[in-house]
Amino acid sequence: MTATRTTLVVALLLVGSLAAVVVPVGGAAAPSAAANTASTAQEDCSFPFSATDATGTEVTVEEAPESVVTLGPAAAQTMVEIGAGGSVVGATQYASYLDGSDGWANVSGSGRAFVSAERVVAQQPDLVLAENIVSDDTVERLRNAGITVYKFQSATSMDTVLEKVDLTGQLVGACEGASETVEWMQTEVDVVQRAAQGQEAPQALYVFYGTTPGPNTYISDLITTAGAENMAATADLEYSQAGYARINPEVVANMTVEWLLLNSGQPEPRVPDSPAYQNTVAVQENQTVVLNSNYVSQPAPRSVYVMRNLSQAWFPEAYAEANASVRGEASTGTTATTATTTATEGGETDADMPTDESTGSDDGGSPGFGVVAALVAVLSLAGIARRT
Repeated sequence: MTATRTTLVVALLLVGSLAAVVVPVGGAAAPSAAANTASTAQEDCSFPFSATDATGTEVTVEEAPESVVTLGPAAAQTMVEIGAGGSVVGATQYASYLDGSDGWANVSGSGRAFVSAERVVAQQPDLVLAENIVSDDTVERLRNAGITVYKFQSATSMDTVLEKVDLTGQLVGACEGASETVEWMQTEVDVVQRAAQGQEAPQALYVFYGTTPGPNTYISDLITTAGAENMAATADLEYSQAGYARINPEVVANMTVEWLLLNSGQPEPRVPDSPAYQNTVAVQENQTVVLNSNYVSQPAPRSVYVMRNLSQAWFPEAYAEANASVRGEASTGTTATTATTTATEGGETDADMPTDESTGSDDGGSPGFGVVAALVAVLSLAGIARRT
């Protein structure tokens, strides 16, 4: 498969993470009801467990599954982070960056096919966790083969990611790990929101292969939660159904772009070589951040690292103060401090987490999944995007 085709195929994997609910810029919103509900979820799972999925089907898991296939790297990452990675027996090739993935069967399809139903069936899983990018036809084929499949709704914001983590724990019998993960994630959100309080919102633009996320997308939610203004939201652009738009140099030339956000999945040079980009404040003052491709592109627990790194780049002193304050307030309990230093099975702790590449800071390694974010728009705008 050529690099271009690989890019297009992987781009499909962010379709489910769009249409975000935007957090107010420059201020810290109170924890949402959804986040509070997730963080107070039961620690002891009970079965049978039933929930209605994205296909409108009430899915019942009779007992804690011993073998799980994940169809989408976000689901696989979530399983690892909640401590349930040991029950994963199959995943798509885009989850290969995760620890333990070398022991999972590759259930990706050939060519442009995202999933091979035959490979999934061959694993005889107790449960399949399918991201919303998996077609309903594929889900139906697996169900007709006697497999229990839960298809997730689109992750439209951090709130919905928190809900998804909690739900995953209930589906696979890892409620305690899911609850701890949600509490850790909420702590990270609280820190960046507090750091943004009273700050002037930087004007940021995320560009990936000529596309940018609109105001109602998951990536825009990450940007605004960290305290910036998504400049794409102020532009007169034609957004695809997925929420992304092509952005041409003429539009950029008329923007004030103080920070340029890029994706590690795009090869060098990542900054477009045109006067419109080269003359931005961001490029002139070396204010660019290369976001970790796996974390920004997957609506899963590690997306909080993206917000953290952006906050540290924009408000370093305020972030340090907010981090100490929030974690100090949580020190009477164990959830915040434990979760951030443990990072469940196969995960990364704060100490060994690769940081995003930001001017003026040490460059960090980035697993190569960055061909997801804006390229969903490339596919949609080109008329070839389809959920497979």
